[in-house]
Amino acid sequence: MKIKNQQSPARGDTKTRLFKRTTLNMKRILYILAIALSILACTDEIDKSNRYTFTGETMADFLLNRSEKYSHMITLLKRAELFSLLNTYGQFTLFLPDNEAVEKYIQEQDSIYSTTKDTEAPIYTGITSPFVEELSDSMANVIARMHLIEKNYHTAEFGEGAIGKWNFNDRTLVVSYKVVDERFYIMLNNSAAIIDSDNEVENGIVHVIDKVIDPEYKTVANKISEFRFFSLFHSAIAETGFSNAVSEKFCRDSESFKEELHNYWKLNPNRYIKFTAFVEPDKVFNENGIYSLDDLKAFAEKWYGTEAKGNYKDPKNALYKFVAYHFVEGEIPYNRIVLSKSGTGPDFDKYYVADHDLYNYYPTMQGTLMKAMRPLSTTDGRNIYLNYSKRALPYNIEMRRHINVRVIELTEFTQMDEKYTDFMPNAGNGLIHPIDKILIYNENEMVGNILNERMRFDFASLQPELSSNNLWQNTFGEFPAEYFKGIKKIGGNGFIIYCPGAGYLLDNIWLYVDFDFSFKLPPVPPRTYEIRISQQAHNHINTGRTMASYQLYLDNKICGNPLLQEPHSDDLDIGWIEDSVTYDNGVELDKQMRNRGWMKAPDSYNDYYGGFVNARQSFCRLRKIIAREYLSDGEHWLRFRYLGAPTTGEGYRLFILPIDYIELVPLHIVSDPVKPEDRH
Repeated sequence: MKIKNQQSPARGDTKTRLFKRTTLNMKRILYILAIALSILACTDEIDKSNRYTFTGETMADFLLNRSEKYSHMITLLKRAELFSLLNTYGQFTLFLPDNEAVEKYIQEQDSIYSTTKDTEAPIYTGITSPFVEELSDSMANVIARMHLIEKNYHTAEFGEGAIGKWNFNDRTLVVSYKVVDERFYIMLNNSAAIIDSDNEVENGIVHVIDKVIDPEYKTVANKISEFRFFSLFHSAIAETGFSNAVSEKFCRDSESFKEELHNYWKLNPNRYIKFTAFVEPDKVFNENGIYSLDDLKAFAEKWYGTEAKGNYKDPKNALYKFVAYHFVEGEIPYNRIVLSKSGTGPDFDKYYVADHDLYNYYPTMQGTLMKAMRPLSTTDGRNIYLNYSKRALPYNIEMRRHINVRVIELTEFTQMDEKYTDFMPNAGNGLIHPIDKILIYNENEMVGNILNERMRFDFASLQPELSSNNLWQNTFGEFPAEYFKGIKKIGGNGFIIYCPGAGYLLDNIWLYVDFDFSFKLPPVPPRTYEIRISQQAHNHINTGRTMASYQLYLDNKICGNPLLQEPHSDDLDIGWIEDSVTYDNGVELDKQMRNRGWMKAPDSYNDYYGGFVNARQSFCRLRKIIAREYLSDGEHWLRFRYLGAPTTGEGYRLFILPIDYIELVPLHIVSDPVKPEDRH
């Protein structure tokens, strides 16, 4: 069996074609490696400690030396062709159930078919016998892969939420905590408890667990139906047929495109489609006088109107709109809804300024926006909220029960009520998060309050394919534009590089060489916005800047003059000066830079340039004001088109344009003399 991501042979039946293709791929890989190694913020230092001769147990040795207890897992790992891997150099984490746990799991599978509901066909589990030795090869493979991760994880690194990397079965493992008989347990998917943790071996870490981690197959919608305390929301899903909208698990790629993906560095040719659902338990509905599906239909019509009344499968129907607003594309664990220490690694505190709110925006499957926020500037900063407002009263007084919707951590939720004890958030194609209020989208409230602000969107987080495939803030790699439905290739021969580890939300998208790409903008409320993008820069002290230029277009309309990839921030036409050398801490300078079409970077995060410095004080980080435009309902696209670069002489090198974020700012906020826009 091939290990995933193994390169397929290049196609072509002539030596010339093979040579050309191999040479092109090698140039791409070597160039990307050179970029990665040259930018400290985009990569970790290579750990050479596991390259030398082992002096103690490998993970394979650990199992063999305790074979009387773990012989079943040895058998499963061997049949999955993974056991020999555990005897090699590398870094692995193994969650290890003993023989008794494996036998119990297999005996509990009382059918060779996994029962499902609604539109899903039964899924063959491969379990036809209660004996390990008689498992099908496919099921042995699945069970083994559910318990192995290709990275070291100590329990101290877990936090609340998902473990950073998927397991070998391409599934997320979610961590929570439980106290039973005064003993504290770390739980995986709220099912398997770690009972013996942090056993270090030469090539990884072994955590002994008390149960097999179940390889869940059901879709998000059908997983919701399993839990009786979500019965009202499930009834709404069934009535609207919305399970069909969230039933996909893979992109329907052509075989030729799948083959093409093999040629991209570190890119899994499986393009998963995953979803995240935010769901109210029945208790929340009951507290609002909703006890039946008819009650919920009446509630939805109150807020969304009566268009397509009675036709519940119509996207214009109120109940359909209500359900759709609860789903976003992409698999988003709790610790990545907004940035958090457990989701981004040990340098989190160095990148983010204390007491500044952390937030993100998500396009929902209703076609509108949802704002997620950890309001660190308030006493609510421990929690994550949807559509959070700092106003004493909402813009629409009836919305007071439907804003500041708290996303409930798994640990807390399972302890709130005995009915919730066995809740598992993992589905075969996504995750489920319980919430504590009824979530709705009200245009007046969003325009007048929640989204009545400078909105800063991270380009990478707007691409759900990254979170659906465990790439977001995880994997430095190269992509064809066709990988993302929110990016269109207009022309040229360029491609896209994703670089986690630096930038506003600790990542960047790089446009490479002869590019011409359009990025889909998020669905903001219709009105006039000032539009800004992040811009990398240098100063005259720094050498080696790139002189290449590019042109921006909004919906095919040219936005201003061409821009340099790396302008000098201290040129007179920009005028960047550090705040500390101005007489008023940069207040007048901000006005002068705005008049030239430029702004300093926000002060809410830190940049790395030979050391950590606040982004506002970094000459490498700017914002460029590109347009003031009315954005109507419907799609809008921002195009980046490479214009060229000197072929010889000073300033020549291959062209890479890092794009980090875009800001959409309602015009009245920009021009308010009473309450000037903050620097955050």
